[in-house]
Amino acid sequence: MKVRFTALMAALAIVIASSTAWAQSQTGEIFGKVTDASGAVLPGATVTLTGPSLLQPQTAVSSETGSFQFPRLEVGLYTVKFELAGFKTVIKEGIQVTVNFSANVSTQLGVSAVQETVTVTGESPIIDTKNTGTKQTFTLEQLQSIPSARDPWVILQQTAGIAMDRENIGGNMSGQQSNFVSRGANPTNTKWSLDGVDITDMAATGASPTYYDFDAFQEMTVNTGGVDVSQQTGGVGVNLVTKSGTDRFKGSARIFNTNDAFESNNITDAMRQNGASSGNPIQNINDYGFEMGGPIKTGKAWIWGSYGKQDVKVGVINFYQPTAACQQIKADQAGNPLAHPIEDVNNCLNTDRTTIGTTNLKGEVQLFKGNKLSAYNLFSLKERNARNASDTTPPESTVRQTEVNNTYGFANYWNVGPNPTYKVGDQWVVSDRLLIDAQYAHVGNNFILDYHDPSLVDVQPLLIIAGSINGRSTPDGSQSVNIRPTNQISFNAAYFLPSKMLGDHAFKVGGYYKNALAYNSTHTPGNAVARFPTSAMSTDANDCSDVGAGCQLQLTRDGQSEYYLVNNAVFGQDTITRGRATYQLGLRYDYNHDVAQAASVTANPLYPQWLPAVAFPGADPGVAFNNFSPRLGFTYDIQGNGRTVARVNYATYYGQVGTGAISGQLNPVSRVSARYRWIDVNHDKFVQANEVVNGVGAPAAVTDTLVTPTGNWSAADPTAVVTKNTVDPNLQNDRTREFIAGVDHQVGKGFAVGVNYIWRKYDDLNWTPANGIATDGSSYHQVTATAADYGPCPAGANCPTITYFVPDVNIGSVTTLTNQNLWRDFNGIEASATKRMANHWMLNTSYTYNSTLVHYGTTNAYQDPTNITLRDGFQYDYLTTGSGLGNVYVNTKWLFKLSGMYEAPFGFNLSAFYNARQGYPFEESILTTTRPNNGGQATVLLDAVGESRLPNFQNVDFHVERPVKFMTSHLVPSIDIFNLGNNNTIQAMRPQQNAASANQISAVVAPRVIRFGIRVNW
Repeated sequence: MKVRFTALMAALAIVIASSTAWAQSQTGEIFGKVTDASGAVLPGATVTLTGPSLLQPQTAVSSETGSFQFPRLEVGLYTVKFELAGFKTVIKEGIQVTVNFSANVSTQLGVSAVQETVTVTGESPIIDTKNTGTKQTFTLEQLQSIPSARDPWVILQQTAGIAMDRENIGGNMSGQQSNFVSRGANPTNTKWSLDGVDITDMAATGASPTYYDFDAFQEMTVNTGGVDVSQQTGGVGVNLVTKSGTDRFKGSARIFNTNDAFESNNITDAMRQNGASSGNPIQNINDYGFEMGGPIKTGKAWIWGSYGKQDVKVGVINFYQPTAACQQIKADQAGNPLAHPIEDVNNCLNTDRTTIGTTNLKGEVQLFKGNKLSAYNLFSLKERNARNASDTTPPESTVRQTEVNNTYGFANYWNVGPNPTYKVGDQWVVSDRLLIDAQYAHVGNNFILDYHDPSLVDVQPLLIIAGSINGRSTPDGSQSVNIRPTNQISFNAAYFLPSKMLGDHAFKVGGYYKNALAYNSTHTPGNAVARFPTSAMSTDANDCSDVGAGCQLQLTRDGQSEYYLVNNAVFGQDTITRGRATYQLGLRYDYNHDVAQAASVTANPLYPQWLPAVAFPGADPGVAFNNFSPRLGFTYDIQGNGRTVARVNYATYYGQVGTGAISGQLNPVSRVSARYRWIDVNHDKFVQANEVVNGVGAPAAVTDTLVTPTGNWSAADPTAVVTKNTVDPNLQNDRTREFIAGVDHQVGKGFAVGVNYIWRKYDDLNWTPANGIATDGSSYHQVTATAADYGPCPAGANCPTITYFVPDVNIGSVTTLTNQNLWRDFNGIEASATKRMANHWMLNTSYTYNSTLVHYGTTNAYQDPTNITLRDGFQYDYLTTGSGLGNVYVNTKWLFKLSGMYEAPFGFNLSAFYNARQGYPFEESILTTTRPNNGGQATVLLDAVGESRLPNFQNVDFHVERPVKFMTSHLVPSIDIFNLGNNNTIQAMRPQQNAASANQISAVVAPRVIRFGIRVNW
């Protein structure tokens, strides 16, 4: 490892000394060519760039080919001035630069015998003639004007081709991150960047490590494909850019309120009778804060900062307050869902409350000509009182989320408290050909998921198997402490080499060193879970008196882990411009290596002889990924004026390796859970040490587990202090290959349309098959069962004869982390149209049609053949989890999105967002009885994936505002109406057909609600 690190650092040093580097890009560029009226190139022209985002103007001189370039520009509006003796001076104003956008500002200079200046406005390019991928940029105007719940995830919802796992109506889902799927990719490969810092949570790969003040954003760009060498993965690239100071003081303040006084009801009596007793109403949401910035010294130093607070209170379907009156309503609802008016039901819903507070501070200073030193800090704190609240998780079973503090014994971690993000960077414009910068960043990410109430610390949870209903205390293993700091050093530069070898060259070559630590500890209250087959069992004093009752217990041992990941990268790219053609040739190298560090756990107090204490010295899996990723792109300016551009792109990407992604396979002190039969000897409904039994009611042996235990523990060798799990020494990182072909055409001023075809293949996926079991399904035999075999079957449920598979050999808990012979093919067409604000209106719209099919090989593909024929060759649907949301399988073949704004008469601004998609799959299933040989219960699908779906979804949100000028400020009162049509589309249903809850509604789109707000801009 030391040799590889030394070699990498040497390579980086050579890169910086000889050429350029490039990090996760949060910038754009302005480039072009200077010619005369005949089209002949004009070398020696002085090109001057000015704008509010620049501390000092930048100057370039056109090359012998007439070309010039200003790389790595912060987002914003710029003015470009062209001067050459004997020619008219041309000034082009309002050139808009967004993230990863290359603005072609080629200019013709007319001959003039006298000094003359021509000023051109409103001609900012809208088509990027160098872009070979697909992306969508949301400017400050769009972020503030298009109605939304004001967080990055609802902006992702407006992006072409992205399907969200939940519909956030006015903020009712803003207390938790949303999951999303784009182009059949696994969400774990999503990359998050904030002001050029890769902030992706490496312990929950693909997630954001923090929450944000929405008004701190200057811009948000979402890359969905065809990304260049600056991004490692083929996942969605979320680029967040915060505001900064300028040479004049400016800022804003706001307050928004959404409450149930202006909320409708969208739940019908029929829906109430099918489980949707209340929907998911907003109770009250406050969003307030301010941001401001300005000069410390004009042209030399700026400062900017912000503070924001969100207080989100929502109700959750069937999540009732613990008062006697509300519990009576809950009991009445169970017998007759229409027993009480829905207003009374809503008033009895317990509050799921989330508070998010964030502060931002940024400073920039010019140390000397062409040099800029910048520093940035973000603090974010999220607290939540009832995480996982749902119709199957009552208040006592929810989880509190709060910050890590020293009361938990973590004083040795300096980043306790609110999540901190720090960045220090320096940029040096060496010349009009060379730019270099470097930065250091630290991203803190720490939180605790704790008991709903401290008195529940030793109260064993219960689980009602039919319907997966929790009770008594926090769900199994939900007390969790998490500390996840990341550090990164990056070197960045750009070099422009005109008129050499085939054309003009724009080089970017670079790299970074990043390390990530992830500490986690988990605990199950009482070190066991009592599992009852049905809800009746949980109330009958004699319900678990013999083995035939089917009661189970789950013994647990606390878990602890500490993983350390190193991710290094070197990458280079040459963009060659020759005539109307642009070629991109790039290559990226990534090194990923994670290890498990020392950790220890205490014994299970009920069965310490089975689950003893373990002190783990740490382990290196001996596998590191060394991945080379080629990126090739080509664009052609068909008309030569930048108005019609064709593009082709091919890229290979490799997966984002998280902390413990490989070494976690070898960690023997991860949380262990082993399930056994249970006779409640003393009828107290709690697990005692003498109540574990075998199939005939005698005291059980440690090997009598009902299913394969979770965690790196084997019942065959329970006292082992090392795991027998292994890692395949030939393990490969997951791979994505992509091809894109498309065309963009400007149809008018600031108005462009485009269409793209996208193909992707995902393979080399990782899995952990049990050792000693064939990987072609031959270790199982098929059985047939009728409703009488797996009943009960409630009225209205679908309970046909089913076939599933039973193992012929014992399924052990020893596994090998290896590559699965499974792949996914994606094919899609994406059409879009974009119009910037001009002539009183702007527009963004897209339509996507796609398909992602799953394919299994013949060997090393699966062990349990159950459901394989209903998945092989059918749609890939991603099962989302989190925040009480369940049974949502994200897959849609078509999506349509339309947003826009119109400047109406009398100073009113009207805007709206229309969102429609195909309904997600509904996976009807039957849960079998427990299979022998540790086979566990099988969930048997009744339809091929994607053949049965929930209703199609569509929604309209509407916004109106009327700015009022007041002295030097503008007051902007506004009204937003979310779910304008008050639709009640079902979002999730209970799929298990042989459960009392079969086909019951578990999530519905929240009802129409109005938000009032006022903003002050100065």
